[in-house]
Amino acid sequence: MTEKRSDQLSSVSNALRILEHFSNNQAVVYVGELARDLGLSKSTISRLVRTLEQHDFLARDPHSQGYLLGNKLLTIAGIYTNTNELYREVGPVLSEIVQKTNESAQIAAIDGSEVFYVHKMNGPYYSDAGTQIGQKNPIHATSSGKLLLAYSDEAIIDEVASQPLQALTEHTITNSIQFKKELSKIRSQGYSFSVGELTEGNYSLAFPVYNYEDKVVCALSIVGPVTRMNKDKMKDYMRILKSAAQEASERLGYDG
Repeated sequence: MTEKRSDQLSSVSNALRILEHFSNNQAVVYVGELARDLGLSKSTISRLVRTLEQHDFLARDPHSQGYLLGNKLLTIAGIYTNTNELYREVGPVLSEIVQKTNESAQIAAIDGSEVFYVHKMNGPYYSDAGTQIGQKNPIHATSSGKLLLAYSDEAIIDEVASQPLQALTEHTITNSIQFKKELSKIRSQGYSFSVGELTEGNYSLAFPVYNYEDKVVCALSIVGPVTRMNKDKMKDYMRILKSAAQEASERLGYDG
């Protein structure tokens, strides 16, 4: 690889690192801050930021010397939502779930050893559940992740279970033997329910969504504070979510 080509790839990588620095808790970034956090010089960050701004991936914050995400990213996100089958076909089911449960509903899929949130609709009594559209979470600490893993090949289950299972709360399952037993239980009962494994005080309930090949391709789940859950609600929510998952499956061509 030529030196020029290597420099170009490095610039692309660093530009992407700048974009990845944004989060729901940090909507504005600054040159000095980026230089410190990314371990690059201010001159390099300034050059990359100017290029991103020229192409509308960043925009200047009118209230400070910082930068905001630009409109080009919204354009790209629009393309994703219009062309992603799970977002397009399963997404419409979320509004019905939210209407019937008053809880937040979401679609999740596997991405390596993590669970990725393709879509989410917040309920009227929204509370921070530690999930957002596009966010990834450890697969072992969420009802959706455990559900999707339970329906995966044994080799994938073994690979995940053989890695350290980080404790995110005191309720997170970290023992590999116990974790594999939990997956077997989920596969047997056809749904996953967890309390406080990702975020203290929250519950989540997930059901599988199948495609036309009879494969589980995503999970439909609801999430909310455990203080809003009781036995009667659990029974109703299971019925609602199971029905919604069946409808979503049919929209993907499943006829089982």
